[in-house]
Amino acid sequence: MPKLSQSAIEKKKGRIEEAARQLFIKQGFHATSMRNIAARAGTSLGNVYNYYRTKEEILGSIIGRYQTVIDGRLRGIFDEIEEPLDPESLMRFGRQIKEMVNEHHDFWLLMYIDVLEFENLHFRKMFEGLVHSLRRRFSRQFSELKSHGVVHQDVDPAVGFTAVYMQFFNYFLVEKLFGGNRHFGLNDEQVIKTLTDIYCRGLLQDYHPSNGTRSSTARRRAPKRSA
Repeated sequence: MPKLSQSAIEKKKGRIEEAARQLFIKQGFHATSMRNIAARAGTSLGNVYNYYRTKEEILGSIIGRYQTVIDGRLRGIFDEIEEPLDPESLMRFGRQIKEMVNEHHDFWLLMYIDVLEFENLHFRKMFEGLVHSLRRRFSRQFSELKSHGVVHQDVDPAVGFTAVYMQFFNYFLVEKLFGGNRHFGLNDEQVIKTLTDIYCRGLLQDYHPSNGTRSSTARRRAPKRSA
């Protein structure tokens, strides 16, 4: 038999992985056999084993391909950010995270399969060291914010920005995958604005983190409850 070209091999593997992706999402990882994958791909079981030793290896390859796409998407999003904690920049960032979540629905479903079946073995690197990566990426901007007194001296802006990113990400993940149906009671644009306001302005007035209370001035301003 003539030796297949690399492009022909990649085409065959792509067809196998597409079949496996559909089955993993539809009926679960453990309920899917290599024989099922071969049948869905329209090839022989032996041919599947020519390229993959196990179905976990197929899953790992699928996730790896998706991960490359998501990594590129995130790099593009971060490259557009000039001032990471500027309100307008954060709102634009929130909209971009929404688009990313909505356009890669299957990727996030596979993430949950990985969490359930493999204790997040394949997706772990997506979140490991996230704050350190963002601190390096925006080191100049974060240093300027600190030196100009824009953020509180006891607040790490890298942690703050990571929290904003994860909150946007988690919100839209719940909406997309779990049928959140406006679980904040607001539409998406209102959620983006509200979260931006909370992170930029804070939630409590005159809050003293040393004792967890408001100042006496803030207490005097607080309205009295009616009996």
